[in-house]
Amino acid sequence: MKNLDIIKQLEKTGKFAAIDCHFADFIFRLCDYADPVLALSAALVSRSTREGDVCIDLNAFAGRRNDSFEGVGEDLNCPDVRTWRASLLKSMVVGELGDFTPMILDTKNRLYLHRYWAYENQLAQSIQLRIKQADADIDAAVLNQDLAQIFPDSAEPGIDWQKVAAAVAVLKRFCVISGGPGTGKTYAIARILTALVKQTLPKKLRIVLTAPTGKAAARLAESVQAAKEGLTVDADILTAIPEAGSTIHRLLKSKKGTPFFHYNAENPLPIDVIIIDEASMVDLPLMSKLMQALSIDTRIILMGDRQQLASVQAGSILGDICGYKHENGYSDDLAERISSMLGVSQAALQEPQSIAADIHDHLIYFTHNYRFGENSGISRLSEAVNAGDADGVIDILKSTQYPEVSWYRLESIQDQRAFLDQQIRIHYSGLAGITEPGEGLDALNRFRILCAVNRGILGVDGLNQQAMQILQNVSQPGSVGLLQEWYHGRPILITANNYELDLFNGDVGIALKAEEGHHQLQVYFAESAFENIRCFAPGRLPQHQSVYAMTIHKSQGSEFEDILIVLPTSDSPVLTRELLYTGITRAKRNLSILATESVIRSAVSRRIERTSGLRDALWS
Repeated sequence: MKNLDIIKQLEKTGKFAAIDCHFADFIFRLCDYADPVLALSAALVSRSTREGDVCIDLNAFAGRRNDSFEGVGEDLNCPDVRTWRASLLKSMVVGELGDFTPMILDTKNRLYLHRYWAYENQLAQSIQLRIKQADADIDAAVLNQDLAQIFPDSAEPGIDWQKVAAAVAVLKRFCVISGGPGTGKTYAIARILTALVKQTLPKKLRIVLTAPTGKAAARLAESVQAAKEGLTVDADILTAIPEAGSTIHRLLKSKKGTPFFHYNAENPLPIDVIIIDEASMVDLPLMSKLMQALSIDTRIILMGDRQQLASVQAGSILGDICGYKHENGYSDDLAERISSMLGVSQAALQEPQSIAADIHDHLIYFTHNYRFGENSGISRLSEAVNAGDADGVIDILKSTQYPEVSWYRLESIQDQRAFLDQQIRIHYSGLAGITEPGEGLDALNRFRILCAVNRGILGVDGLNQQAMQILQNVSQPGSVGLLQEWYHGRPILITANNYELDLFNGDVGIALKAEEGHHQLQVYFAESAFENIRCFAPGRLPQHQSVYAMTIHKSQGSEFEDILIVLPTSDSPVLTRELLYTGITRAKRNLSILATESVIRSAVSRRIERTSGLRDALWS
């Protein structure tokens, strides 16, 4: 077959985007012969990377006909692994580990785009170097005394895993703290930083708080600031703990017009301790670049919720790092050391099933929820979703036992429209009367509509348009008309990074008249705790959209008093238990869900499985 004929067959399947077919054609032009298997492999790895996988596993496709290629001829069938591997490696465009070729095939039959293999390899090596380091040289008696002071005795029975986390974080230069909202991650971080500062006095630690989005960075800073207020330690120690957060992009300082950063392996960040919150949101390229920009002596603490959605781009970093550890517990050596330090049972600290991996001792899970009581409907619903218990989810939604959880099973478009009209009026009509930026930004944190998809009448685009039409009648007299793009009270979501303005994807602001009686609008954004509010003329903003409704993906790193989750009426591959769990756990007080039973059941039964080699690299 000719190259052009093979590419046409790929296009005929309807399963590949234009860029996938272009990449397959590019690979052909680099190669000296036409091979349908090579074209199929190139298109598959391009598509998979776009959809969030780091690579493709040949074993998942090999030896069977893929239904995706029904009716396009036998040339695009997937061969057995041995034949497939031999076919790829005889070309000049596929190499093995360490080769400089467009695609890399590893020893376990995973096929990568070269740069994603490089990102994964660099990240794995960076983590492995840190977990193989000897424990920090500390005074155990002093640490025990410090932890007893900053962690008051818990009224809860059993081990105080927050105190254990602090001990691990002081001993190890790399650790991960995972837990859902309300499990006390930032409460613990403030105390961990206090212990680290006390251990290193009189040296002054350079500490950085960071997260992938501006909103997440602001929330981390606010939470640490609030947690510091409950600490009874010397003022100089509290002063050493920062109260401002930064996005990862801001921290690394992007080089304009390039994918590179000012800080990198040759020019590492001048910091001693870094806290990376919402780690589940960080994609593979960004995490790899961040880790390369950190000195081997920098202490790294990752925080996040391993059950949440993975990053929008390729990779599932937090899930891969947490790997095969499902319960708290440690190796015999670490359990013995923590036991003697904290005076708790060594047996209770040991992992029930031994896992022979160095990274095992660097992971801590918080499971106790301090925000919700045992009978919280939001908490129980999130647990049932995580467990994949569709019957349990439906039972909770139907129950009258949980007043904070409401389920609206509206089948007709008319009923859905009327319900959404009501919700929009109740929660958003007050924005037109707001005059103070801080008040407006605070109001936006009280309620949000979260959607699974962007398009359609139950998607972000449709609901934002519906909100604009409804709120036209409640706009302030003299304000810019709601039928125009800009108007007083319009909530704004930034959707593209702008490093010059320090505005980043996920930042939320509100458009308000600059002065009473004037039509000139300014858009206001808060950096942290509504202090240092900045304003911009609308024309200066990077790519943006209204944000009465936003996707559940975009809501990661945010929390709202009340939320309304809106799911489409028909099933879709994007509907997963991770998506539903992430949406549910954005609510702090009340949760409403507009969805049919069949769609909820489908979402709970479907899991996200991303292909990568990072888990194997860290756990084998």
